[in-house]
Amino acid sequence: MEMKAYAKVNLMLNVCGRRSDGYHDLATVMHAIDLYDTVTIEPAEDIRISADVPLPERSAAYKAVAAYKNAANCGGAHVHIKTGIPSEAGLGSSSADAAAVLRAMQRHYGALSEEALFAIAAKIGADVPFCLLGGCALCEGIGEKMTPLPTVPLHLLIVKGERGVSTKALFTSLQLPLPMGDAHAAAAAIRNGNRDSLLPHIYNALAEPAAAIAPETKAYKARLADAGALAAEMTGSGSAVFGIFPTEEAAQQAAALFPDAAFVKAVKTLCNSSET
Repeated sequence: MEMKAYAKVNLMLNVCGRRSDGYHDLATVMHAIDLYDTVTIEPAEDIRISADVPLPERSAAYKAVAAYKNAANCGGAHVHIKTGIPSEAGLGSSSADAAAVLRAMQRHYGALSEEALFAIAAKIGADVPFCLLGGCALCEGIGEKMTPLPTVPLHLLIVKGERGVSTKALFTSLQLPLPMGDAHAAAAAIRNGNRDSLLPHIYNALAEPAAAIAPETKAYKARLADAGALAAEMTGSGSAVFGIFPTEEAAQQAAALFPDAAFVKAVKTLCNSSET
């Protein structure tokens, strides 16, 4: 079984506070984009994970197979990941892989309810429930409280330098409180189908802390604006940044202005099949 594990961007992200369990409460608007890893899953009795890049021993994909196997009392899977999403970029690569594995396991074994599947996803990682849902959503709490939103057609240019940003290291170093954007205003603009009223609410509270680790994120944002982006921001905990462009052609033309970047790709947001 071959699955596309789609990346996401955070159109806006607030860090609302630190919880007693060490996690952080967030308010973020996420949107799936047409950048993906290819995940091949073969049902098996045991668990085996391979990829074309090094993975930790207990990767998110491994945790997904193990959690489903344990919850459903079923077999495991052999998983191979062909990467298209850069890691430590804030694009949700490992979360997307885990979500694709859960979907494939459910498709094969069919042993769990949707509620149980999303409960497993939340235990694997904060972005996994959204990657399982797809489309566009306002996500709160640690990411598990999701309010689906209409998808919004956007043309984006993703730019990332050589350095990644460790999500764990960044959140551990945060000095709260951080300045806040308006997640609910961003969600309202999306519900109204108004791209122009969304643009002022493109925001990421983690951008400044991440720039202390990877200063090029701030420089890339400025260069995207100079290249004609209507708005530019870092996604997730970085280190990838995105610019929103008026057309696909404008995004592709701007890509040529970043020969120094390690990763540059023009992408678009994914629409739900029910909306097309």
